[in-house]
Amino acid sequence: MNIRGHLTALAAQCLVLLAVPGLRAESVRTTATEVKPKAEAPVLYSSVRYQSDNRRDPFFNPTFQNKKDENPNEEESRGQPPPGISGMYIAQVGLIGVSFSDQTRTAVFQGPDRRAYFLQEGDRLFDGYVKDVGSEAVLLVRETRLKSGKTVTQEVMKRLRTP
Repeated sequence: MNIRGHLTALAAQCLVLLAVPGLRAESVRTTATEVKPKAEAPVLYSSVRYQSDNRRDPFFNPTFQNKKDENPNEEESRGQPPPGISGMYIAQVGLIGVSFSDQTRTAVFQGPDRRAYFLQEGDRLFDGYVKDVGSEAVLLVRETRLKSGKTVTQEVMKRLRTP
């Protein structure tokens, strides 16, 4: 390149420096150092408050709320118990006798109301059912429904005489 070309390039650089008021000559020559703007102080809003007006929060995920509040291993509510033996818990009844006939075996239970109830295999109580009636004991199955959807069963033995 000749001298005239060098002078033209130098004149163009000077015009750029003069045209941009905040630009320094060091930043034009080297691209490795960049000019960083100063960080602004955060603006504090003391009187601004969010008002939902009965609308849901757009930044809140509603699926997380149910998972936090509920324990999946907690027992699900059974509701209001019906009257009679079908509304009594296994822990509330006591075995007072067993009856045998040719085809059927019947267990005699006493509820908290001091009445006698006659149950056969498959009959239901509020939290379970009669599984087997033996000569000196009755096997009951207690069912527990969890909030996760699982049903947990537990066998409970009621005896006529305690050993």
